[in-house]
Amino acid sequence: MTVAEEERDFYREHDLSAARRLGTNRQPAAHQAAALLQLGRWYDSRPFPEAGGVLALPTGGGKTYTAVRFLCQRALSDGYKVLWLAHTHHLLEQAFDAFDDGVSRVAEPRATIRARVVSGTREHYPVHQIEATDDVVVGTLQSIGKAMGGPAHPSLEAFLSAAGEKLFVVFDEAHHSPARSYRNLIFGLRERFREMYLLGLTATPTYGDESKRGWLKKVFPQGIIHQVRAESLLAAQVLARPIFEAPTTAYEPVFDDRDYQVWLGTHRDLPEDVISQLARSRERNQTIAAHYAENREKYGKTLVFADRWHQCEQISEYLKARGVRTGTVYSHVDTDPGSAEARNRRKSDENAIELRKFKDGHTDVLLNVRMLTEGTDVPDVQTVFLTRSTTSRILHTQMVGRALRGPKFGGTDTAYIVSFVDIWKHLIDFAEYDELGEGGADDRVVEYGERPPLQLISIDLVRRLARLMDTGVNMNPGPFVSMLPLGWYAVEYQAQVEGTEDSPSVREMVMVFESQAGQYAAFVQDLLGQPLESLAADDLKLDAVRDRVDGWIEAHFPDPDEHYGTGLARDLFRVARHVAQSGEAPRFFPFELRKEHDLDVLAERTMMQKLDRFDEHREIMAEYHRVDRFWSSLYYHPGLFKTHYDACVNRLMDAREHGALPDKHRPVIAIARPVVPPMRDEPSEATKEMVKRRDNRKCLCCGVGKPRPLRVDHVRPRYYGGGNSMANLQTLCVACNTLKGTEDYDFRTDETRLTQPPATSRVPDPPTGEAAKATEEWETYVRRYVNMFFRCAAVDQVDIGKKGGRFHDWRVRLRPGNDPSWASTVAEAILRDAEEERRKVRRDSPSTLTFSTPGHSDLTVKAKP
Repeated sequence: MTVAEEERDFYREHDLSAARRLGTNRQPAAHQAAALLQLGRWYDSRPFPEAGGVLALPTGGGKTYTAVRFLCQRALSDGYKVLWLAHTHHLLEQAFDAFDDGVSRVAEPRATIRARVVSGTREHYPVHQIEATDDVVVGTLQSIGKAMGGPAHPSLEAFLSAAGEKLFVVFDEAHHSPARSYRNLIFGLRERFREMYLLGLTATPTYGDESKRGWLKKVFPQGIIHQVRAESLLAAQVLARPIFEAPTTAYEPVFDDRDYQVWLGTHRDLPEDVISQLARSRERNQTIAAHYAENREKYGKTLVFADRWHQCEQISEYLKARGVRTGTVYSHVDTDPGSAEARNRRKSDENAIELRKFKDGHTDVLLNVRMLTEGTDVPDVQTVFLTRSTTSRILHTQMVGRALRGPKFGGTDTAYIVSFVDIWKHLIDFAEYDELGEGGADDRVVEYGERPPLQLISIDLVRRLARLMDTGVNMNPGPFVSMLPLGWYAVEYQAQVEGTEDSPSVREMVMVFESQAGQYAAFVQDLLGQPLESLAADDLKLDAVRDRVDGWIEAHFPDPDEHYGTGLARDLFRVARHVAQSGEAPRFFPFELRKEHDLDVLAERTMMQKLDRFDEHREIMAEYHRVDRFWSSLYYHPGLFKTHYDACVNRLMDAREHGALPDKHRPVIAIARPVVPPMRDEPSEATKEMVKRRDNRKCLCCGVGKPRPLRVDHVRPRYYGGGNSMANLQTLCVACNTLKGTEDYDFRTDETRLTQPPATSRVPDPPTGEAAKATEEWETYVRRYVNMFFRCAAVDQVDIGKKGGRFHDWRVRLRPGNDPSWASTVAEAILRDAEEERRKVRRDSPSTLTFSTPGHSDLTVKAKP
C-alpha cells in the first residue's frame, strides 16, 4: 500500500542509526554540490547578528532536496533546531517528506531526529502539540506568526527556548518575505535569537520593484548565497525544455452566476461539483484520449493527471480501444466506498504494480488522481497531460515538474505540457507555468503580467457577443477596439484559502478599459495616500470592507455599470490589497498588440477590396489563423470570430450610409490608434456641469456658492498629467482656484494626506474695507486659509460670533484625522490679519482662536497685544 493510501502521520521520529545503515542512493547533481559548498561557506562564516542568505534554484532544480541535505549535514549535526516556514500545506508536506532521505546524513552522536508538520489543516498538528523535544518544525507562516504574536504560545515558546542560541529558520518561497506580516515575523525572531541563521529558498531572487528588492536585502543581508539559472540546467541536460500546448475540449461546464459569485474570493481551486462535471463528461474524456492517440509518437511516455477514479478508467478504456497500453493509479479514498466495483478494482498492491510497469516501459500512459505530483520517481516521462486547468499555481507547477527531468537523470531533452482548455463563461484566473516557478529572475522569462490575459479577454468578448446576439439589435454598437482592454494591472497579494491556513500568493490581472483608465489611475493614486493597514490581513474578505469599497466607487467611478470583468467592487478590492501589502502601486501593462486586433480595421480593409463572398471568407479565415495574432485564443471557434467580424462590417456600413464615415478608407481607424488616448485640453461642458452638480454647486474649499463664479479644477493639474475624469475634477470658486494654482490639493476629501505639518502653504488675502466688517467674509477666509494649509476639506465648522456681536473668541472645528496642534502658526496669522483689518474699520477683533478635533486636545492661541 502506498503512503497516499494510508492515513498519513505528519510526525516522524527518525532512528538515525537505522537511517545511516540504509544510507541513500541519491547523490547531489553538480549544481546542487556547488550550492552545498557555498551554503557551507556561508554557514561557517557565522555572519551574526543578521545571518540571512538566499538559495536560488529554478523549478526542477531541487531547492528542497539541497536545503534538507545541507541542514542534515551541518545544522542538525551541530545540534540546531530547524523552523521551516512555508505558506501552503503542499510545500510543508514536500519539505517534511524530504527529511526521510536526508536524515541519513546527520552526524553522530545524534541518535534521533523528530520532525512535525504544524498548520491549521486537519491532517497536520496544531501549534499546541509542538513539543520542546521536536528537532524540526515545518509550519505555515500563518500558524507560526499567530503563535508568535503577542505573548508567544507556550508550546512554541518551549520549542524555541529549547533551541537556546541554536535556531535555524528556513523561509520557503522567500520572494514573499517582503510582505509586512512575514518580514515582521522574521525580524521578531532575529531580535530574540541574535545568532539565528535564516535561509531563503526561491526561484525568483530579484525584483523589478525597488521596494521589494530593498526589503529582501534587509531580510537576507548576505543576499544570494548561490544561484543557478534555468538556462544553465537546460544546457547541462539536468532539465528538459518544456513545450506548451493547450488544445480545447469544446466543453462548457455549468457554473451558474450565483455559485460563481459565492466561490469568488475563497481562493480555493474550482468547486468540487464543477470538477466532477468535467471528470464525468464521456465526450470530454474521449476528446482527451483521442488527442493522445492521434499524437502518440510525439508524446511518447505520458503521465495523465485526472480528478476522479472513474475518469481514469474512462480515458483508459478509450485509449486501450485505440491500442494504447495504459495503467491507472488512484487510492481507495478516491473511489466510491459504497461501490463493490470500486472496492474490487483496487487490490492492495495494484498501484505499485502499475507504477512498476510504467517505469519499465510496459505501459505508455499512466493515469492518476493527483498521486504523483511529488515524491514519486517516474523517470523518462516525455509528456504530462493536465486534464483541467487549476487556480493553484503550486499544484500546477508540481504536475508540470514531473516531466522536467533532463537526459542527465534519465529524462528527455524536451517535455510536452498539454493542458486541456474548456469553455468558461466566467473570468477565472487559472494558474500558468513559467520555467522559474515564479517568473522574473531570468531575463529570458517574460515578466509576470507582461503576457496579455487572453483567457480573460476572450471570455469577456464572447460573453458580450452572446448578450448582443440575444438582443436582436446591432451586435457591435461601438468601435470594436473599445471592447479590448487598454491594459491591465498585475496585482499580487497573500490571501488565505477559505477553511485552511494556506495563504498562497494570489496573482491576478485587473483589466482596464479605455472608458475607465483615468478613473483607475486616480483611484490608485488616492490609495497611496490612505492608511491601508486594515486591508493587509491575509484572511480579509470583501464583505468586511464593502462600505469602504462602495465609497471608492462613489468617489472615482461615476458610471460603474460600464465596468467589465469580475465586478468593479472585487477588482478595486484586489488592487487595494496589493497596495496595502506591498506599499506600492501595481504595475500597469498596456496591451501592446491591442491595435493589431482591431476587427474594424480588418472589416474596413476587406470592404475596400470589394471581395466576393468566397474570397472574403478566405481572407477572414487566413486572418483568424495567423500565428502572430491572438484571434484563435480570443475566439475558441472561427464561427464566433466571423460573427463578430460581420457585426463590425454591419456597423461600419450603417455609419457610412448615414454619413458618419467618409467614403474612402480612413487611416485613423487603421491600427495607428495610440495605446493611451490623447488628453483633451479641458473637460467638456457636459462633464463640467456634472461635476458642479455633484459638488452641490459650491466651492469645496471655502464653501461659497452662487452667485459667486465657480470653476471646475483639476485635482492633479493637467500640467503633471492629470486627466479629465470625474474623479480628478472638483468645484472651486475663482479665488480658491487661483490660489491653489498647480498644486495637487484634493478638497473632495476631508482628511489630510500629509504626515507632518507643511513647511509652506498657500495664504489667502484677508477681507478688507467694508468686507472686513462682515462675519461671513471672515468665515470664508478662515475656511479657505485652514483648508489650503491641510490641503483638503479639513474644516467642519467655523464659529466667529453672530453678525454685529463681539468677536472675542473664534473657534474652528476640524474633521477627524486632522491634528489641531499643526495649526499654531496658521492661528497666529489669522489673528494678526483680523486685528489689523478690523481695526481699520473700527470693529472688534478676536482675542483667541481655538482649533478642535474629536480625539485630540484643543489648540487655543491668544492674540498678541
